[in-house]
Amino acid sequence: MAKVKSNKNYKGKPEKKKTEPDGKSGYKGNIPIKYVSYVLLTAIFLFSFYIRGIIPINATFNNGVATGFAIDDAVFHMRLVENTINFFPHRIFYDAFTLYPRGNQLHWGPLFDQMIAFFALVGGLFINGGMPSQTVIDTVGAFFPAVLGALIVFPVYFIGKELSGEKAGLIGAFLISILPGQFLNRTTLGFTDNHAAEVFFLIITIMFFVMAVKRSENVTFDHLRNRDWAALKKPLAYSVLAGIFFGAYMLSWTSGVFFAVVIGIFFIIQYIIDYSRGKSTVYLGFVGIVAYVIVTIMVLPYIQLDYGFNPMFYSMLHPVVFGGFAVFFAFLTLASKEISKRELSVYHYSLFVAAASLVILIAMKILTPDLYGATVGNWEFIFTPHVGGTATIAEAMPYMRNFLNFYSGIGYYLVYIGIPIGDYSGYILNDIFGNYGYNFYIAYIAIIVLCYNIIKKPRAEYTLITVWSVFILAILLAQDRFAYYYSINVAILSGFLVSKVLDMAGWKNFNSNNVSESAKKIEVQHVLSLIILIAVVGFLPFGESPFNMSMQYTTVGSLSPGFFEWHDALTWMRYNTPDPGLDYYAIYQKPKNGSTYPYPETAYGVMSWWDYGHVITYWGRRIPNANPFQAGIGGGSGGQHLPGASTFLIAQTENEANKVLDELGINRKPGARYVVSDAYMAYSIMSIFGDWDNTGEDYYVPAQISGRTVAIPSPKYMNTMEAKLHIFDGNGLKTYRLVHESNVNNQIRGGNVEVGLANDGNGKPTAVCANNYYCTGKYWYNQFYGGNLPLEYSGFVKIFEHVKGAVITGRAPSNTTVTLSNTIKTNIGRDIQYSQTTTSDGTYSFTVPYSTLGPISESGYTRFDTKPQGAYNVTAGNVSKQIDVGERDVMEGNTVRLDLV
Repeated sequence: MAKVKSNKNYKGKPEKKKTEPDGKSGYKGNIPIKYVSYVLLTAIFLFSFYIRGIIPINATFNNGVATGFAIDDAVFHMRLVENTINFFPHRIFYDAFTLYPRGNQLHWGPLFDQMIAFFALVGGLFINGGMPSQTVIDTVGAFFPAVLGALIVFPVYFIGKELSGEKAGLIGAFLISILPGQFLNRTTLGFTDNHAAEVFFLIITIMFFVMAVKRSENVTFDHLRNRDWAALKKPLAYSVLAGIFFGAYMLSWTSGVFFAVVIGIFFIIQYIIDYSRGKSTVYLGFVGIVAYVIVTIMVLPYIQLDYGFNPMFYSMLHPVVFGGFAVFFAFLTLASKEISKRELSVYHYSLFVAAASLVILIAMKILTPDLYGATVGNWEFIFTPHVGGTATIAEAMPYMRNFLNFYSGIGYYLVYIGIPIGDYSGYILNDIFGNYGYNFYIAYIAIIVLCYNIIKKPRAEYTLITVWSVFILAILLAQDRFAYYYSINVAILSGFLVSKVLDMAGWKNFNSNNVSESAKKIEVQHVLSLIILIAVVGFLPFGESPFNMSMQYTTVGSLSPGFFEWHDALTWMRYNTPDPGLDYYAIYQKPKNGSTYPYPETAYGVMSWWDYGHVITYWGRRIPNANPFQAGIGGGSGGQHLPGASTFLIAQTENEANKVLDELGINRKPGARYVVSDAYMAYSIMSIFGDWDNTGEDYYVPAQISGRTVAIPSPKYMNTMEAKLHIFDGNGLKTYRLVHESNVNNQIRGGNVEVGLANDGNGKPTAVCANNYYCTGKYWYNQFYGGNLPLEYSGFVKIFEHVKGAVITGRAPSNTTVTLSNTIKTNIGRDIQYSQTTTSDGTYSFTVPYSTLGPISESGYTRFDTKPQGAYNVTAGNVSKQIDVGERDVMEGNTVRLDLV
């Protein structure tokens, strides 16, 4: 073959070398391994989406009521999405349609809602030719968390691949697709909460940081000085992407500034490790400064100076922390260079870094105590056990909360980190397997292995994953809400460790890029090791494996207990109670100095427990007094007794409850016109209301039932306003009337214990008590207190109206007992006996809340469908008369006369 002269001036691509089909090249007649990996990864993604987005479709879209968004935060996000669509890309940061009468400053980041609004607008453009319909909005919103959750398999794969190759990436991706528990719940169709966006953007941030530090470790000052773009191009690109996605994370969760510190700690540790090895630290400064400066720029438009350094809102804390770390990275890089010139040891450099960090903290403590409290002090808030009402917030409780009270010493710490000991080992395992399976423990081992590798074969990406995982584990053990964060770490760590074990079983010998050549090397031990390990991480224990649970738990979508009953009640409220006169689609101006919002005269509040505030806004289009931002709860400690949901619901008299509403009132009227209650509030969480007011004791008393000790409601429990309304149906109350109730549901929490008895299957009654201990049903009240409550199931959700009440008065014989009574027929056909009793001193007087003449159709009045069967019966001795009361009399507090002599 003739030689080809080289052309030194030729700038084109070199001629590709021809290969023979001998199987060695891996390109002609063979499939490269990476293509198989991509096919498997795509299959894992589709399976992950099937679990999250396809299995729950019927429950979410075909339930016969409404799109199945999760109660609480998901519905409020949809409220914000609808508002954002009208003002895109602007989203409200203050909402007057919640927390009457002050409105609520919103601490949620805007990006999650803006993304849903954007795709809904795009969908509306293509489907409707203009603005999106409600169906389009709901469909995009419901699918969004499922799509984000499924997409997470890709960054998990690439992180695993960067750590330990294709096997680690694929195993990690498979695990994150099937891990049950909180991560699955929060990425399921209809769980439209920013949690999915949080973990999505954070894991991509970590992925790009891993790639950035790996591809920039050879960057030097000379590259920067000479603007050597060939050497800087990839490191810069990955650093910019890390910064962009970190910024996106911050715009999804304001408190994510915590991870600015976590990743900053990684950089500081890595500076010391690299200095100890005599390695340049320029690349760390390059990556850290670029990424953190970009985040600073991205959050700046949302900063509000009046929040100071408040970590819950976009405040000065965010640019100060990110900008401060960028400056600190530059400082450490220059210091590393200068100290290295002087040939000082790593101990000197470590001492210098520690001293510099300590000086910064002391200066913050002295000069800017608010900044210190929002950073260092805020860590104490995360890890300090909550007390009072905040201790009842499930997601803020320690992960092993059910077991910590039973152990001390070494046992305490073993339980705290998930080691099952003692009588509660079964519960601990259920908690762990419900989120992670055996992978919870595999992840522990993986962290140890990574730490060993950092010591023996240090790599920056090992340090990053270890530091990140240790901090996520720590905040998980401190607060349950971070279980969905740790699922990502568990998947990556388990994939890493399993891949190492597979290598020990001979899989590392598959070093060819050729599928056919690799297939020829497969032996029995390879297949067995793969099957055993995949079974351990994904399919064991039988019946409670991650795979089994993930396939079962999404069938109901994100429907919460009481979904249908609350939707029924609040839909009725939306169309049958007076419009509050406030535009639902508006940008509201936040009042200055924390004063009340200037609501129109027609506006009013709706009192309920804070859990239900968002559904009152979204489904009822009414303004709640309290909401799931833990706002409007009232109560307090240190002698405080602020008006709010807790103080109203546990009020021991009607007058005390009215005082709470009056204190919340504006525009010369009470702070709430309606009260909404459900059976869960009445029969399951009464003492929690008291916990928020530091009066959570004495709501139960011990009693003996069939030879065992149980807890029954105390007189204090039964005298609460919540009990008077929901359990007694408002009987005897003067200014509260039942206007609507939902259907019965005796299959869910609260409703299942309302009566307190059930058939044991053999025709015999058996006790029904919550947790087989709290016997709060009507039967037990009748048994222990001589009551006569009908043993029937009532509407799960009930709506009461607070009215002035009509006054029925007249003459009656002195020292005579006067009784007023009526039968109230509810919209679901129940009969409620309503009565009051007084003693005449020559005259008598009753204030009554029900109109016997029915509703009136004018605006400003309730179109109630629960009402008296006829006129009031008023009896004194042998004299009994009847009298009707009109709706205007009830609403205006008018007096009607009826003499009984």
